[in-house]
This record gives sequence, structure tokens and C-alpha cells, in this order.
Amino acid sequence: MQRPTTILLLLLFTFHFSFLASGCQTTETATDTSERSAIPSQAEQSEGLFTVYQSGDKIFYEIPEEMLGRDMAIMSRIAKTAEGLGWGGDRLAGQQVVQWDRRGDKILLRGVSYSNNADENLPVYEAVQNSNFPTIIESFDIVESRNGSVVIEVSDLYLKDSRLFGLQNRHRQQYTVRSLDRNRSFMEFVKAFPENIEVRTVLTYNADNPPSQQRTGSISIEVNHSMILLPEEPMRPRLFDERVAMISVSQTDYGSDAQYSRTKRYVTRFRLEPVDEEAYLRGELVEPKNPIVFYIDPATPEEWRPYFKEGINEWTVAFEEAGFKNAIRAEMAPVDDPDFSLLDARYSVIRYVANPIHSANAGPDVIDPRSGETIRAHINMYHNVMKRLHWWSQSQTGPRNPEVQKPHLSTEEMGQYLQYVVSHELAHALGYPHNQRGNTAYSIEDLRDPDFTNRYGNSSSVVGRTRFNYVAQPEDGDIKVHRNVGEYDIWSVKWAYSYLPQFDTPEEEQELLNEWVLERADNPAMQFGYGRGDFDPTQTTESIGDDWVRASELGMKNLHRVIPNLLTWMGEEGETYDEVRMRYMQMFVHWGRMTERVITAIGGSREEHKRFGQDGPVYTALTKEDQQRSMNFLDEHLFATPEWLLDKELVRKFEYVGTVERVRWYQVTGLNALLSPHRLERLVEQHAMLGDDAYGPAEMLDDLRGSIWYELNGSDRVDTYRRNLQRAYIDRMEYLLNEASAEAGNPPGDYRPDIGMENLRTDFHIQQSDIRPLVMEQLRELHSDVERAINGASDRYTRTHLEYVKKRVEGLI
Repeated sequence: MQRPTTILLLLLFTFHFSFLASGCQTTETATDTSERSAIPSQAEQSEGLFTVYQSGDKIFYEIPEEMLGRDMAIMSRIAKTAEGLGWGGDRLAGQQVVQWDRRGDKILLRGVSYSNNADENLPVYEAVQNSNFPTIIESFDIVESRNGSVVIEVSDLYLKDSRLFGLQNRHRQQYTVRSLDRNRSFMEFVKAFPENIEVRTVLTYNADNPPSQQRTGSISIEVNHSMILLPEEPMRPRLFDERVAMISVSQTDYGSDAQYSRTKRYVTRFRLEPVDEEAYLRGELVEPKNPIVFYIDPATPEEWRPYFKEGINEWTVAFEEAGFKNAIRAEMAPVDDPDFSLLDARYSVIRYVANPIHSANAGPDVIDPRSGETIRAHINMYHNVMKRLHWWSQSQTGPRNPEVQKPHLSTEEMGQYLQYVVSHELAHALGYPHNQRGNTAYSIEDLRDPDFTNRYGNSSSVVGRTRFNYVAQPEDGDIKVHRNVGEYDIWSVKWAYSYLPQFDTPEEEQELLNEWVLERADNPAMQFGYGRGDFDPTQTTESIGDDWVRASELGMKNLHRVIPNLLTWMGEEGETYDEVRMRYMQMFVHWGRMTERVITAIGGSREEHKRFGQDGPVYTALTKEDQQRSMNFLDEHLFATPEWLLDKELVRKFEYVGTVERVRWYQVTGLNALLSPHRLERLVEQHAMLGDDAYGPAEMLDDLRGSIWYELNGSDRVDTYRRNLQRAYIDRMEYLLNEASAEAGNPPGDYRPDIGMENLRTDFHIQQSDIRPLVMEQLRELHSDVERAINGASDRYTRTHLEYVKKRVEGLI
């Protein structure tokens, strides 16, 4: 059927509206309604995926019959918002796949799920369909039916109180939202494009606890709703492999095995197909039919635009490894194109967001759940990420980088850092999660070598969460301080984006893709790690280098050098000490990160993703020697009073109190993490399986007591910070002795379909483990040591402290 295209030219009067900052062309007005009497004569008309009509707050969709039953994705993003309720460009509601279907004289909007699947040619397909019935979201009366299309009014779909297109439950609960006020909600515009429809609404809610302007009792937001047609022929999926991990979508496949279902995970990626398949298969670099284009927000300050572009374009080399040239690029968003909008679901964008968040984020926006194809992605660059970049660079590289030893960075220096952030966030948009193993791929020696770092940077992956090379020392020379697209990134793009037309199914690709993985499996730079910050020190945030103890020692040296220079570096005549204070607080943050990584090694294991056919274990307990080295580091750098942070001249410039409590918090946080039940559980198991070769819980508790209470062996004074720490030790031991508990877990039953690590193990039952007897032993030893030390304590504070400790311990043993 042909879609009606006649637009009558007689205008009763004209409404002009636009996408404002987003851009939208002025639409024409449908004036003769002799054939479409349900549509107001003054309605403005826009043709595309559907023909859409708007008259004030009334919207009509003319849906071609060939679009009925087609999969479409809908999503909502904030265009403008009240202070405190997100930011422009933020997602308001998650993606939902829908279909428009006809039932008699009604059109149904159905919510479709692809979480369960089976080959339609198999008998089980009918059973899957019976268990996957699409939800009816809304029903619409057909108001006109003519020439292969139907007309419905959809105003209520967007302007009534709906979770699909409005505030989500978390917002409603947080702000005590009572209802949508229809009288203060209205339609801004609706615009049709060839593959999508964009609707802009203003929604006003009655709320008892609005995020701003409390006295109004209201929340108003402007929301952009997108509906985009998914490909009629889905892209061939690529099966997930945890050794080259990517963001993924999951399906439960009931047709792959006659006996039981399997969960299939498809990686998320853009569709790249060569314009010349024969040349591609000959090994020539070929341009893709549809290159990946990211449009840069016109609101981006001009000085940063070249660096944003370079952050995108530096990925070109990675796509060349996959056989594509000119596969990805950045362009400035057109400002004179009325049909262009940064919120349009067709375009991948880099938004520049003016808000106080010290960060950036990114990811795939619109994903085809049938295949994992990324239709649209976004990067949000928050203005104040530059402040964090200055903090990090100064804290981690300040002693050897004169460029950061001042209140403001040069445009070139900051631009390079922003380029790194864009490159990092683009990795997420391309489908890659954080690769923490990439941070620890290189040796400490390599990271202190100018030639090596200038070639490889400080990590094998730009998408790890370590920003700067903090192990390099002032004497090491011209070390590259930040990272770019690395070895792992180039390899992972080859794995994910190589075009493999010789195979018909994702399963057939597996043999070749597995061969590629095995060829690189023994190269640390080609390994992936999710970020097992609880047990693997080679996968922690802000980790760097292959030796966590040496890296943290060198990082601490740089922190020690920064403190005495903060007033000099940050001083500006006539300015407050606010920035100095913020930099000082960053010293605590980095101190915590350095020690946190080392704590992870106690009871820790190294995780290496492997599959059948690869030798060796997936989990290997860290050696006794490495764990003891880690405890020695904590003794020196966490539990010892951090005199280097207690610069009275510096601290009293911006606060009269707070330092003692701040030190206490960081030390006690580290102590409690070290004495967590789950860490003790790992120590118990390592000792049970490895015997004397393991760093057992008894040895760890002995070493810890010696570190926390070393003053009892001869010193007659315990300072304020150490007294706080020692009392926290008693609190934690009491917790382990009396409060920490977990119900005994049960072995997996036959009813559990997902037999795996999480339900094969039981909860740690501390009451029946070795922990409480060992804790009791430690307290008895401590009681004896305190009794001996009290009489020798000449300091009043120390004596009263020890008397208190003695009484506390007696109450426990």
C-alpha cells in the first residue's frame, strides 16, 4: 500500500515551532480535513516513519499497515529539568521494545521482550511464545482508516501519568510525587523522520518534596521521547566471551539443546559492514557502509573541540586492525540544520553538560535486543570533570610535572587530559566495560621508562580506571603521564568488529574467535579483568603496574612530595583557601586508594579468565610472601600515624578542626576492611587447602595485633591517632566475636536452574568457623600485653586509654 503524501496548501493559520536548541524544521499545516475529519484543520503535519499531526496538545499518528507488527524501540531523555533532578540529556526511562498491532477497530501498543527465544522452526518455539506474551501498554481507537493506513490519537500516551514516558519510581519516592497535573503539562512538538519519531513534552508533577523551589510543591521537566524503527533484518550477533568482555544483552535460548535451556549473551556493538566485501576478504582496508559518527555538542567550548575530536579519531587505528578504514569519526553537530537534534535517536553524540559533577559517562543508548546492535550511543562530558582532572594530575604526577604545579592548567595540558576522557568514554559507547587488568599489564620498570611509556602509555587499555602514571618518580625523566588507546583496545576491536561473512551463525564464528583469544592468552597486555576489587589486587580501581606493593610505595612517595608544596602551587593573591583545601582532601582520597589496593591482597587471589582447552586454574591464591609484604606495607603506610598529612601550617589555613577525625575514618575503614568476615573466610579456605604454604588467618591476626599494638612492647606513649585506632580494633574484634553472623547456606537444589559458583557455595557461617576461637585468642594475648604495659605508661592519656582497653577486653573474654 502507498502511504498518503498529499499535503493541502490552503492555510487557515500557521503554527511555527522548532526544536529550539535541538533544532527542528518548521512543519506544514494540514488544512483540508474533508477526508480526515478527525484531524483538526489547523494541525501541523510531518511525514516520516509515520505521518504525524499536531494541534496544540493533540497528537495523531497515521500508521502505515506495513509498520504494524514491526519492532521499535522507545526511550525518554531529559531535555530540560529542575535543579537537582538529573541533567539535560540524562535518560529518564529505560529502553522498551514495542510493536503497534491492530485488533478490530483498535490499535494496540504492545511491550515486547526478547529475553526468551527459540528457533521458529522448532516445536519448542510455540511453547516459548506462550510464555512470552507481549504486554498491552495502551489501546487506541482508530479514528480514520484509509488507503493502507490507520489514524489514532496518541495525546494521552505522552501526557498522562505514565511510568513509560514520565518520572520513574525512584524519582516518585525520592520527591514524594503525588500526581501529574495535566493542566500544567503540554505538548511542545512532534516530528517524524524516516526511521524515528521525536516527541517533546513538558510534564508537571505535584510533589511534597521537590528537588528545588520547595515552596511550589511542583516539579516541571521537559522530556524528549524517541521511537526508532529497529532493523527488519537483525544484525548477526556475536556471542559474549568473558576473556574479551563487552557490555552484553542476554537471551534464554530454548532451542539450542533439546534437554535444557541456555543463556546466550550477545555483545553490544555498532553494525560495521564493508562497502566492498571482496576487497575486505582479500585483506584490504575497506570503508564501512555506515561509519560510526559522533556529533559534538555546539555548546562545547571552542578550545576543547579539537581534543574531543581527537579522542574519537584516535580509535581509527583500532578499527583498522578489524579491517576498516575511516570507520569512526567526530563531527561538529550542525547548527543550521533544522532537522538535527542532539536528542534525536538516530545520532550518537558527545554532549557538553554544564553541571557541577566531576565526571563523565557514556554507553550504548539504543540497543537492538535481538542482536546486540548499538543503534545510538552517547558521551556526557560534564564541565567539572576538568576540576577532577586537575586534582588527579596534581596528586599523582605533581612532583615531576611542572604543568600541574599551578592553579590553572594550560589549554594544551587540559586538552590532552580531556582527549583521554573522551577516548575512555568512547570505549564504553563502543561496548567495552572497564578493563582493570589493563592497568596492571606492565611492570614497574616499564612504567618508569620514558621510551616505553611514550610508546605504550601507562596501561594496555584506555578503558581502565587508572588515570595517571603515579609510580614514575621525578628522577625518571620525561614520562608520559596519561594514556591513549592501547594494545588491548586494538585487539578487542579486532575481536568484536571484524566482519566474518564466511560464517552463517554466531556459533560457527566461535572456533575462529577462540583461536584469536588463545593466540594472545599468555600476554598480560591482552587480558581482561572486570575489577575484582574485593579479592584481586591486579584489578582494583586506580591500580597500576604488576606489583601492587611497589606501585603503592612509589605512589605514596609522590603524595608525600605534594603536601609541602600545595600552598605554593595553588596560591593566588586575593583568593580563598578553598582550592587548597580541596587538594588537601584529595591527598586523603589517594592515601585511601593506595592502601585499599594492598588490603585486597590479604586473602586475595588472582583471577584469569579461561575456558576448556586452556591450562591452569582460573583462581590462584596469592603467595604467602606477597600477602606478608602487603601486611608490612599496611603497617607502615596505613596504621602508622600519617605525619606527612599533619602539616599544621597547611591545615590551619582552612579548618580549625577535622584532621583527627579524618585520619581516624580512613584508618578504621581500612582496619574494618581487613577484618571483614569475607576476607577472613578466604584466609580460612586458603589455609585449609594450602596448609603452611598459605598465609593463614592465625598469622594474619598475629601480624595485625603486632602492628596495631606495637607500643605495648616498649614505648611509653600512644598518640591520639593510635589510641583511636586501637579502640576501633577492640570494636571490630567485639563485632567478630558477638555480632557478625550469617545463616548457614543450603546446597543447590534441583529446582535451581542456574547451577553456578554463586549457589554452589554457602554463606560463611562465622559461628562455626575458626574465626571466633582465633579472635578470643588474640584478645587474651592483648589482655596480657596491656596488663604489663599499664604500669609503665607515664603519659596520662596513654594510661587511661590502656585501663579502658583492659576493662573492655575483660568484658569480652
